[in-house]
Amino acid sequence: MIIICEPLCKEISHEKVNSGFIYGLRLAFPKDKIRLYAAASHIEAVKNILLHDQVFISNIEYIPIKFSDTGSLKAFLQYIILFNKLFNQVVKLKVNKIFFLSFSPPILFVIKKLKKRQKFSALKFSFVLHGDFENINTKTYQMEEDTTIDPVPPDSMPIDVRSFSSRVRSLTFSKVVKKICFVTERYYENTVNYCNSKITGLFEISGLFETREALLLNHTNDYRYIALAPYIVANASKFIDVEKLNIHTVLLPTFFIAPKEQLNNEYPKFAIFGFGNPKILRKIALKLIDMQLTQKYEIRVIGMATSGLQDLPNIFCVSPGKRLPRVEMEKWADDIDIFLNLYTKNQYQLSCSNSILEALSYIKPVFHFDNDCVNFFNHNNKPIGICNSNIVQYVEYMADVIQNYSNYQNVFKKFRENILLLREEYAIKNSVDDIRNAFSWQE
Repeated sequence: MIIICEPLCKEISHEKVNSGFIYGLRLAFPKDKIRLYAAASHIEAVKNILLHDQVFISNIEYIPIKFSDTGSLKAFLQYIILFNKLFNQVVKLKVNKIFFLSFSPPILFVIKKLKKRQKFSALKFSFVLHGDFENINTKTYQMEEDTTIDPVPPDSMPIDVRSFSSRVRSLTFSKVVKKICFVTERYYENTVNYCNSKITGLFEISGLFETREALLLNHTNDYRYIALAPYIVANASKFIDVEKLNIHTVLLPTFFIAPKEQLNNEYPKFAIFGFGNPKILRKIALKLIDMQLTQKYEIRVIGMATSGLQDLPNIFCVSPGKRLPRVEMEKWADDIDIFLNLYTKNQYQLSCSNSILEALSYIKPVFHFDNDCVNFFNHNNKPIGICNSNIVQYVEYMADVIQNYSNYQNVFKKFRENILLLREEYAIKNSVDDIRNAFSWQE
């Protein structure tokens, strides 16, 4: 039996990548039953995206679990109880490994302490690395002065909001626990019994809930981690021993929708698909306005983040402040010529954005800044878009497309042909060996 656990996501968060991993595990272990533990709302989201993508996964069981947002004391206690119950069930099933679709430093801490109990000592774990892994590089969230791209304050960076907020809440929680642990010591020892030493001793460790410390704490070969692209492992090796941590690579598993014919437009249509970056987009839009272009164009925001954009000409915000169903998002993307990716150099160095995989799925060329994540997919020998070194160049390319739209049709056609080739290369079926290796131990 394959045990999968999603201990963080609710509703439609990460449902696309999670459904990809579930399918990949089915291909890697075709004879094993799959049991998914996740929030009821997320289970529903996974079922819906599988139905939408027309993917059928046989012999799977869904088990709803309950948890609070990570970082609070209530959540911490819930995770202790939740994982203790889950591990007991796994042991009774005579299964000795669990695949975690996500985690946070407090969650990893709880798991490692529970594993010290004799009856859980044989358990092995694989964890998918997401945004929190960026924190092993302390410079990641510190925007350095960059004269080539207008610097954007950290609060506007299009990082994974849930991962960032959990990081902040985790730090706050650590401080809170240190202050109250002398009161709760006896409660933890008598009711939870999840470790062999006093809780006060555990929380004396400085930075206990930082990502790096959680990864290195009590690490053994029973723990494996999965990076979602090769560049992540290469970049991480500058900050941490990736071999010691048993970091494997599985390219972010994505179901690609059936190819559609590109609709013919009278004028160019650009789009932000997903979170985007409203502040950078506003700067781009204002520079285009200053150029007093004579040709018509549209920048469509297919996402919730529209702050500072709705008052600008040529920008159409599909659903300000409201999450759209995926079917609606896809409908609004049908006639788009180019997806705009606005991630800057210091973003997504140690994680992978699903936005570039969405571009491949919808067969949309991308305009982007120099960024390790997007660069990985935009090969020199098979370009799928245009990389811009700074915001001035970015705007100039957009302006040239606007003014000479017909001249770019063959260029876009070639980009789309290359995207189709990449879709074949990055199909989930080609990651089966990687998934199997990341979740297999020699007995």
